[in-house]
Amino acid sequence: MLDSIMSRNDWSEPDSVLGTYVAQMDRLTKPVDPGVPLSLTVHGLLVSGDLIPQWQWFAEVSELDDYQDAFYTGMAEHMKEQSDLAHDAIRVRDVGGEVTHRQMSALMAPTKYIHLRNTRIYSPDSKPGSGRLWRGRLCDVSGWTPGVSSNS
Repeated sequence: MLDSIMSRNDWSEPDSVLGTYVAQMDRLTKPVDPGVPLSLTVHGLLVSGDLIPQWQWFAEVSELDDYQDAFYTGMAEHMKEQSDLAHDAIRVRDVGGEVTHRQMSALMAPTKYIHLRNTRIYSPDSKPGSGRLWRGRLCDVSGWTPGVSSNS
């Protein structure tokens, strides 16, 4: 009985390999271009695009003409600051220095979302929709593969 409860809980957790992959991307402090090609299965849909860091996604959203909003700009700045703190913590730790509480908090923050650019969403009953930027919960991804889909 306990085994069946434990296995049900495992299904609600994101794939640890994908989570690590995304967390490493989120720790980058310089923009990536074009990003890492990735295809995901999310609630029966194929979502294909280029993986980019979370802070970069917010920065790019804040630059879109149709999203010029102080919220997105503020979130981009906050995410960049958190990324910088985490990156600084790694550097300080690697040279034997003392990591601050803020740096450690940024470094240990769990990765819960995945961020794609140049996204195409494939639905079984329609042509692929394209979106410039996409954000989704890691726990909603049921499968993934490196590379993007070539379906049109």
